Amino acid sequence: MSEYFKSIAQAATTIFEGMAVTFSHLLRKPITIQYPDRIERPLSEMLPARYRGLLEVQLDICTGCRRCARVCPIECIVVETAKNAESKQLELTRFDIDLAKCMFCGLCVEACKFESSGALRHTREFEGATDDLSSLIFRFVPDEPVPVARLPKDKAEIAVGAYGPYAREARERAMRDNPALFARLREEARAESAAPATLEAGAQSSS
Repeated sequence: MSEYFKSIAQAATTIFEGMAVTFSHLLRKPITIQYPDRIERPLSEMLPARYRGLLEVQLDICTGCRRCARVCPIECIVVETAKNAESKQLELTRFDIDLAKCMFCGLCVEACKFESSGALRHTREFEGATDDLSSLIFRFVPDEPVPVARLPKDKAEIAVGAYGPYAREARERAMRDNPALFARLREEARAESAAPATLEAGAQSSS
């Protein structure tokens, strides 16, 4: 009989111990932050400087060399080119990246950066949640083939790209990686913003 009551006491004790832990957490501040509504500033601004997000290719500066596809250890990049019968120019007919397979090792970006134009890069975009893996296959070449780029001797003259779902992010990073171009664009922006003020001051002085 004593064993029976001991079992009841032990069961009650364990229940109270579990409830004590539960109630103690009710009085604490939540650890989980409600994303993205209740964070102090955009998460993209809090990521490490060398963060590797989703891949982006800038087709207008891509040379079609396929270095990225060859160096990829899991073959998640497919690049195809063909010669245009009329212009005799080499064109990109396909540039696909399967981000469902990508392990974000950065080897393709390094190969493109140091051996080609730097058209391929990691953005700071990271949101890729989906219930359909086929939606993570990014097909960068539009309906019409894209002429491959011919690199200038001076890499500072390489144009900033404008293609892809994260083209704005890629352009911003390209400008940071290209100080000469970034400085020129910044000076042009300053000149444009100063022009209306100069015209307004001239109008006031003439009146």
